[in-house]
Amino acid sequence: MELDKIRREINNIDKEIVKLLEKRFNIVIEAGLYKRKNNLPIYDEERERQVVESCINLLEDKKHSKCIDDIFFQIMRSCKDIQNDLK
Repeated sequence: MELDKIRREINNIDKEIVKLLEKRFNIVIEAGLYKRKNNLPIYDEERERQVVESCINLLEDKKHSKCIDDIFFQIMRSCKDIQNDLK
């Protein structure tokens, strides 16, 4: 495959990732509002562990496990920031 074609494919995947992340962030806002209303903590260590494990289990090639762990750590950190910033 030519490099330009590979890059176009990567760009298309990136567009999908951004759309899905934005959808996740919007749902995280709903969860944050629920937590605030019900006096629940934003951070749930067990839930985060379950999310990462579940995502790693979706991998066909487990050699990417560390990458998924790193990426989801950052995603969840950003989501906690979003929830903490809710007024």
